[in-house]
Amino acid sequence: MKKILLLNTGGTIASNKSENGLIPKYLGSDIINYIPKLKRLCNISYKDILNIDSSNIQPEDWVIIAKEVYEGLKIYDGIVLTHGTDTMAYTSSILSFMIKNLSKPVVITGAQAPLIENKSDGKKNLLDAFLVCVNGLPGVNIVFNGKIIKGCRAFKVRSKNYNAYISVNYPYVGRVIKGNVEIYANKKIYFSKGIKLDDKIKSDVFLLKLIPGTKPEIFDHLVDMGYKGIVIESFGVGGMPYIKRNLLEKAIIMIENKISIIIISQCVYGGTNLKIYDVGIRTKKAGIISGYDMTTEATVTKLMWVLGHTNEPRIVSKMMLTNYCDEINIPTSTHKSLKPA
Repeated sequence: MKKILLLNTGGTIASNKSENGLIPKYLGSDIINYIPKLKRLCNISYKDILNIDSSNIQPEDWVIIAKEVYEGLKIYDGIVLTHGTDTMAYTSSILSFMIKNLSKPVVITGAQAPLIENKSDGKKNLLDAFLVCVNGLPGVNIVFNGKIIKGCRAFKVRSKNYNAYISVNYPYVGRVIKGNVEIYANKKIYFSKGIKLDDKIKSDVFLLKLIPGTKPEIFDHLVDMGYKGIVIESFGVGGMPYIKRNLLEKAIIMIENKISIIIISQCVYGGTNLKIYDVGIRTKKAGIISGYDMTTEATVTKLMWVLGHTNEPRIVSKMMLTNYCDEINIPTSTHKSLKPA
């Protein structure tokens, strides 16, 4: 039987009622004992590394999680990570960048309702996650509501419904149907042989969602607060307003001061194309980097990871436009893979 390590970080799946609402209370041992069938699938060990609501997850916690996953993969055949759903896609994305050349499974799951509730989705999600892990599917994937989703392509679209996650601009890796794991697509990207931990990040990244009326002065405040990277969720296929409220002018000043700006779309599907409209062409000429079809979570975490390696604008741009783990789809003739220093 395969040896699988359960890493518990808390979240709804491990929660119970308190005077102030649901809070994570249960440990890895409780989770395993609640589903006896898991012990018949594999040899399970567990470790509690965090026990918090995922709304409280911070970038420094990602480093802790990544190190635990990396160390665990030296001993075990795979990792199942239980995590709250609110920031699960951020964690699955950053792990996809931090842990490279994965030949073993790292499966992340959670629940929309506590495991101890009769109608919880936690039992199925956890069982499915272990089935996928035992299957040996390599890479970082989220398993939720029977779907297998590449970690850097997952996006939460429902706050309550059990069908919470979708795969954005990328096919579902597979599904778990009545206990059977079906794999549809799993493109693997390797730069070298052997797993590697690369957990250097700089968390000084801000996410700005544009609305009509956004004041250009917001950029001055972001500079004063010490942010080194900005991810802008723009309209449609992308572009920065420059009439009446000239955000583009402010952005150019920031870029000249080595603050990197990445632009993505507020639309879930399709991504950006800065070659179509006047606002997009001006944005591209200004030196703002297109995020193409990346999810918000992948873009934010990737920029944190890239800035952990360099703040040189040219290198930041090349790294952001490098496809490390199927997180981005760009014209292959234009950009070559760049390995971080």
